[in-house]
Amino acid sequence: MFAISDEVTGPVGGVERFFRRYPIAVRLPLAFDPAPMAEELSRLPSSWWHAHLGPYHNGGWEAISLWAPGGDYRNQTSRGGPFAATEALTRSPQLQRAIDAVPGVKNRVRLMRLRPGGEILRHSDPLTEIDPALLRLHVPITTNPAVDFRVDDRRVTMSAGETWHVDVRFPHQVRNNGADPRVHLVLDVRSSPQLDALFAGGTSLGDGRLTFYFAKHLLPKGVLLRLGWGN
Repeated sequence: MFAISDEVTGPVGGVERFFRRYPIAVRLPLAFDPAPMAEELSRLPSSWWHAHLGPYHNGGWEAISLWAPGGDYRNQTSRGGPFAATEALTRSPQLQRAIDAVPGVKNRVRLMRLRPGGEILRHSDPLTEIDPALLRLHVPITTNPAVDFRVDDRRVTMSAGETWHVDVRFPHQVRNNGADPRVHLVLDVRSSPQLDALFAGGTSLGDGRLTFYFAKHLLPKGVLLRLGWGN
């Protein structure tokens, strides 16, 4: 039904991308038992959680890197040397199995925690500046029904253990209105024929155009900052 290479990443240049419709979020036919991953999560030192580097949250958004440049669990970026497993990943064989089950070359892989009352403000992510072939996949490990995750103003409800592709080039925002932390395993993965095959069997939440996203990223970074259009 869908092909990642055609419908998600699209051509890097050309007018076509301004008018094409892209899936906003797709639930892939790949699921995991979240309980063993949650058990490993509970054993990681609390001091390893670090505030997300981006400014677009209220302080309740945190991360531990699992696959990162230099194997550093504190490194949330895609820079800093060759990618390697961090100590958090080497302690977590169930998380490693889940990561290995997702086809494709991995870029950043992180645990992302949103505390109760935590809010991620509306923004979009410039994945194409890192690698035009990157896709961002979410596997909820712990969550609750009061998590309000919206992509292009549409609510996306993800259950623990499911695998979702979320096109973060669309504006998105999250608020944890529940009493429990929400933790997702978040993988940045390069598109591949194997991932295309999973995507083809997925269930789409709907689609939309990325006209403003592409137009915005034609401007120099300095102009974007002056206009307040950073992310």
